[in-house]
Amino acid sequence: MKRFMQMIVAIILVAASIDWIDACSEVKTDKEMFKRNLTYADMYEYKDSTYDFVIRYPSFFREQPNDAGHARFSYSDQWATVVLEGYVLPQREKSIREASDSLAQILHAANVRLGEDYFILSGPQYENGSLVEGYSYYSKFVRHGKFWFVYTMVFPDRYHDVLTRLFKEIDDWQVWERPRLQMKQGEDQTPKDSF
Repeated sequence: MKRFMQMIVAIILVAASIDWIDACSEVKTDKEMFKRNLTYADMYEYKDSTYDFVIRYPSFFREQPNDAGHARFSYSDQWATVVLEGYVLPQREKSIREASDSLAQILHAANVRLGEDYFILSGPQYENGSLVEGYSYYSKFVRHGKFWFVYTMVFPDRYHDVLTRLFKEIDDWQVWERPRLQMKQGEDQTPKDSF
């Protein structure tokens, strides 16, 4: 009887080990790895020394050389690139509607959302007048004084459903105030309608 119990325990341990090894050996796609990194990443803050705007970016993004009024952070591997940028534009238009209409046309926006002192544009990514196949952008423009403060993300379309945390970061952005986000490190990245 004792021998029989030892065999059962041994079989259970072997089965559990095989299951664990199988789970660990599954090859993760680049998108799954990005999602995991984003889910557990700390969010760092960057404060522009000239205009004092603050943007947050995931700890695994690389900081690019930044100029006064412009900050850029990116993640890149051989399959995809995700870019976060914060910058300042002079305000020429008199109203939120005029500015959103003008910039929506220039940026080929597919979606426009207006707020009291801001607007959000999103759509396919263009560079130098040419469509960047498979990439989109999501940008928030906040009016203050004679400037538009902009927080934008350029991303692969196939990553859209794993970028919930960054969409929320942009949606909640207040330029100078650090927003209190509902989504925390490690929280599920279930997609929401962001467009």
